[in-house]
Amino acid sequence: MTAKAIKEEVRKRVYTLADAADWNHLNIEQRSRYYEKWTEAPDIGGLLEKIMPAGSVRVHIKDTIMGCYSRSNRLEIRDLLISMSVSCGKITREYVKPQAILCDGTNLYTLTRAKDWKISLINSFERAKEVKGIKSNIMLIYGHTSRRFVDRSYRSMIENAAGRLDIEVKWIN
Repeated sequence: MTAKAIKEEVRKRVYTLADAADWNHLNIEQRSRYYEKWTEAPDIGGLLEKIMPAGSVRVHIKDTIMGCYSRSNRLEIRDLLISMSVSCGKITREYVKPQAILCDGTNLYTLTRAKDWKISLINSFERAKEVKGIKSNIMLIYGHTSRRFVDRSYRSMIENAAGRLDIEVKWIN
């Protein structure tokens, strides 16, 4: 088997296992256990060890394979706005990390996972300050159905912090 064939075979196996585990809803500790299990599995980590140093296998699985998996399965802000019936006439600018778009030069929409709310809040604020004539700055938060995000008081604290920065928070299911 060529290195390319091994990587493709491992990618398919890991993607199948990630889908079965409902990857997007796992916390960091749960994901870490899967990385360990996959690194030690002969049909995943064992195959990768044939083409790379053993110490690189876990990093390859986590950063390369699962990084691509996460990007391919993430919400797209354009599709989300359409599903919410939000009109975005012209996309003036697109941003990455966190994903955001500036519509018609005046409305900024930022999409973030709940666990990344702090850094996204600051990014939303900074981006809005760079734009002259901003009318709205909205942060759309998803992945908030577990842990501290189910606590209404915690969500209120986030909304309060956002409000102080002139950012509106919308919780997306």
